[in-house]
Amino acid sequence: MPRMVRFWEWLESRPDRTAAMDEWQQVLGGGESISVAQRFLKPLETPSTAYPTSRHRGFPLNNACQRDGIILARDEMDDQTGSSLLDGGVVQYRLCLHRLRSSLCNALSRVCVSRTQIEPDARSIQIGNWEPKKSAMFPVHLLICPSPHDLQFEVYRAIVQSEWPGAILLTPTRMHWSDETINDARSHRRLLVPLCEVVEADGDALRQTSDWEEYLQGFAQIVRLKLPSNYNNTKPLPMRGTRAANIERLELELQQHLMAARHHAYALIDAGHAPELLPRPEQKELARRLSLEPSTVCRCFSDPRAKLLNILWDTARSLESVMRFKPIKRR
Repeated sequence: MPRMVRFWEWLESRPDRTAAMDEWQQVLGGGESISVAQRFLKPLETPSTAYPTSRHRGFPLNNACQRDGIILARDEMDDQTGSSLLDGGVVQYRLCLHRLRSSLCNALSRVCVSRTQIEPDARSIQIGNWEPKKSAMFPVHLLICPSPHDLQFEVYRAIVQSEWPGAILLTPTRMHWSDETINDARSHRRLLVPLCEVVEADGDALRQTSDWEEYLQGFAQIVRLKLPSNYNNTKPLPMRGTRAANIERLELELQQHLMAARHHAYALIDAGHAPELLPRPEQKELARRLSLEPSTVCRCFSDPRAKLLNILWDTARSLESVMRFKPIKRR
């Protein structure tokens, strides 16, 4: 799944978190990253005063004119020339921190969303509270800072102003981390966690990665918290996440079949017989083996992410392909 690294890096380099849709699309790069990130964007009601250019500062719109209904950007030195402005460059879109907070809490297990107000320019936002058990609660903050100095200041402020025995401090990336900031945070039972490592795009939503649980285990050690025995019995994965897991199980089952079919063919050759194709299991049989509903297996094969699964499925129909088969590692 896409980790949206460029998106998180961009947030730390653009203090106003505002850009034309063209710029957002360039940063996001398309695919699932843009599908989920566009949910966080909100168009500004105030018209833009400059058209964005590669120079970042933009071309002033007061140097623009209209000709045949098309907005033209005029060169300050030559009023006779100009370049057409795309519609997407005039309307600016800003990151909506409320939407981002809600999506992060939905993705990260056992983080209950905060209802506190968020200032549009805030550098420190309380995302919610991590609640590993009923008797324990730790705040989770998101720090979006444009420099190491600013991040260090926000970490110090989180330490001084909070009375909590510990806290998780999310940052978009590790870009502005320093050894001093990391050590100061840990010495006061605060743990820095980069979002680019613990969440990824999943369709038009975010989902946590396995790294999130590793960071939580480390945080529990910092605050000397003993997790309950049933801690890992978290809420079930969303449907898309569950389907991805089932696709991987089907891939493994088919690879095991292909290895058995390959062994069967070569065993016949070693015995002096002609190789034969071991019958491919039907989807109903795969469902039975994996304790899945046949309809679930059918949807897995139809999922756009099941490219490897369908390759394995087609391979099992050909004796020649089976005899050349080697196990495939899923990326």
